[in-house]
Amino acid sequence: MTRLTVALLAMSVFTPTIFAQCVEPMSFEQTDRQRIFSGWLEMVKGAERDYKNKNGRYGDLATLRKAHLLPSLVFESGSSAAPKGKSPDNFVSKDTLFQVTVSKDGQHFGAVIGDNCVSVSANDRGRKSSSCCAPPTVYLQEVIRDIQETPEGPIISVAR
Repeated sequence: MTRLTVALLAMSVFTPTIFAQCVEPMSFEQTDRQRIFSGWLEMVKGAERDYKNKNGRYGDLATLRKAHLLPSLVFESGSSAAPKGKSPDNFVSKDTLFQVTVSKDGQHFGAVIGDNCVSVSANDRGRKSSSCCAPPTVYLQEVIRDIQETPEGPIISVAR
């Protein structure tokens, strides 16, 4: 009981300090990017659900793209502008971290989407988070840690 009290006390003392360093008012651009990334994350979750229903396992990003389950997303190939006739909201530029991680047995997945200062992440266990100040690699580490808890370990697919 004493350790729990000390841990709670320590968290209540240090948490505001950490958040004060991290939290800043979100700009309109950050809010817009967070909305877009959250929409993409929902597309990934839907694609994963469809892929698992058909194949009995989750797929990584390359597999989802090959199965044409993310048709509304346009991944940058060489230019920095959205293709004509396509929504700029669904244009994934090269500097966007867009990562889908799948366990070796295909029974668990995690996704991280982010850029300089906005990131969102989710996994098949219902865990979802977003941030406007932590770099996306923080969430990537969390997703990989979650997936490494499965006996098979992760398989990582990256589109950049």
